[in-house]
Amino acid sequence: MTTLFDLTGKVALVIGAAGMLGEAQAIGLASAGADIVLADVFPKNTDATIQSIQNLGREAVFEQVDVTSYSSVEALTQKVVAQFGRIDILVNSAGITHRYPSEEFDDAVFDRIMDINLHGMFYACQSVGQVMMAQGGGRIINMASIFAFAGNPESIAYAASKGAVAQLTRTLAVEWADKHIAVNGITPSWFETPMGTLSDNIDSLYSGSTRKPTKEELFNRTIGKVPLKRMGQPHEIVGATVFLASQEASMVTGHLLAVDGGFLAQ
Repeated sequence: MTTLFDLTGKVALVIGAAGMLGEAQAIGLASAGADIVLADVFPKNTDATIQSIQNLGREAVFEQVDVTSYSSVEALTQKVVAQFGRIDILVNSAGITHRYPSEEFDDAVFDRIMDINLHGMFYACQSVGQVMMAQGGGRIINMASIFAFAGNPESIAYAASKGAVAQLTRTLAVEWADKHIAVNGITPSWFETPMGTLSDNIDSLYSGSTRKPTKEELFNRTIGKVPLKRMGQPHEIVGATVFLASQEASMVTGHLLAVDGGFLAQ
């Protein structure tokens, strides 16, 4: 019997790997046997991630990319193919958010969120998708959000971008099924990351807003609504990622897998 979820010999490109979820996903895929290309706009803490992956006996490199530029994404794709010969798994984990009341949401901030969360994801899917078509298939995993399906006050741009990500994922899954490319998404709730730890990040998250809540108010409207009554830990995203990347998910495409402590079950 083969080992379940074995990714030995696979090459995974993780975009947004400098973030805590992207880092966890990269190490998780390496633990299952994949070689990893970590990509982000800045290296940040990727040296430690590379070392962790190499300690697992897998190859790991960092490549810089600006997901808002198709030419930058295409250059990244070509670098990965030149070095590794293929891309079997793409994880789109880059994303940002900001909060304003909708009636005063800053237009430039709205555009920036859409550029990174939606346009950047499409650029990566389009560029890497062509490589996967040429090689006979692959796996794409897009990070969406529970707010692809549920409203959330003061986050209109983020919610709109993630709703679009859900439809991007479903549409590509249908369109590319005959190319043997599985396209799925993960919809997390709040995770303990710099972006997700809202109560410790109120000032920057609400910068420029006229309505900044207290920590208690923010908890009650966010984590307090999660049935498990806690934030997710980065390692808790790994199982969903490895599953969707593996052959065991060969009949799964166009699916948005909730890793949300029961939020969407309500």
